[in-house]
Amino acid sequence: MPEKKEFTLSPFQQDVFKAQEISQKAPGTVVEDFIKLLDFIGDTGVPVSKAKKLFPLAQLSEINRQLTHPLTIKLKRPVQKSYPHINALYLLVRASGLGVISSKGKKHHLVLDSNILELWGNLTLADRYFSLLEAWWCRGRDEIIGEREGRGMFDPLLRCLDFVIKMPKNRVKIAGNKQEEGRLKYLPGHHSLALLELFGFIDIQSSEPDRGQGWRIENITSTDWGKAVLESAREVTQQKLDLLLLDRSVEKIKVASFELWRTTVQPYFTDWNTVLTPPQAPFQQGVHVFKVSIGKVWRKIAVSGDSDFEILAQEILKAFEFYNDRLYQFIYNDHYGLKRYINHPSLDLGEGDPCTNEVRLGELSFFPGMEMTFFFDVDDCWEFLVVVEEIDSNKTDGSEPVILERHGKAPEQYPDYGEW
Repeated sequence: MPEKKEFTLSPFQQDVFKAQEISQKAPGTVVEDFIKLLDFIGDTGVPVSKAKKLFPLAQLSEINRQLTHPLTIKLKRPVQKSYPHINALYLLVRASGLGVISSKGKKHHLVLDSNILELWGNLTLADRYFSLLEAWWCRGRDEIIGEREGRGMFDPLLRCLDFVIKMPKNRVKIAGNKQEEGRLKYLPGHHSLALLELFGFIDIQSSEPDRGQGWRIENITSTDWGKAVLESAREVTQQKLDLLLLDRSVEKIKVASFELWRTTVQPYFTDWNTVLTPPQAPFQQGVHVFKVSIGKVWRKIAVSGDSDFEILAQEILKAFEFYNDRLYQFIYNDHYGLKRYINHPSLDLGEGDPCTNEVRLGELSFFPGMEMTFFFDVDDCWEFLVVVEEIDSNKTDGSEPVILERHGKAPEQYPDYGEW
């Protein structure tokens, strides 16, 4: 096997990085507009939708008005993705860890994490810019904004890399080209174009839309800054692809590639000291109470925080009188709004996810109202909704699991068993 070439910046990339100064409005307006969104969320947070946890219609026009370059659209009932820059900033708020979802009953709010907000307040403008870039690079998946996506390497950032780097003559004319207009909605996607513009990687010329239309793009032009950052980002990602052979973790490739890029580029920016790193959550001691439902039938189960997810799975199955004879997994959204999986030890989906006997309940930083799905039996597809009811830190860990309440008759696991 040929020896790997060490990653170095090209003369063009070096010149661009030497010349670029980081301010609140350059390159791009991402820092300024991000701060405006944080101010809008404020100390009390803002309500979000039940299903996708996005901004409701009533808030969108107000947020749009506060942005550096408000977008003109003429849709009758716009939703969050109708405003691509708001969609992009929402993604960054979640991917940075600054914005988290707080749930009380059926009401959900986007609130700011006070600990991470304090860290943000101590960052330089360069720290803030590159912290937002790190959030997009490492965690900026479309599922945060309610879009469906695969779990492979062809993620949103790589789509953006290809779009900008392969742009003919550094410019694309969109106006009047219906095919190109339609393609941009999906590749790289309107919110991805907004991110590229916010970070100063491209310039977008827009025009007044017709009635019933959304964002109307006339021309897209790449910037030297965008080409320097994105070309070097693609090069370091290629350098780290060998990690797939070790643990098949795409996320580790993203983190490793950003760290390699950071150590190479950071010396060009004297004010860039660090990136925003959320503190490690402490282990959550105490007894965890879960309400587990399937349809209108539910059970309340109390399980110690030092128990692993295999024990929780056993208790759910016991509470509903199911045989523990099939594979299963737990699915939940983490602090960043990313979907996570904890699998039965024999369920290997090739993504490097942890197993139920490797993760304890107290490691997940549960909060009342947090939801999970317990997916049991890939053939019959039983889906149990698991809601965190309470975490009693006054009760000591190590206690045995208890079924606290039962409501309704459990469905039969094998209703046709007697016919055989």
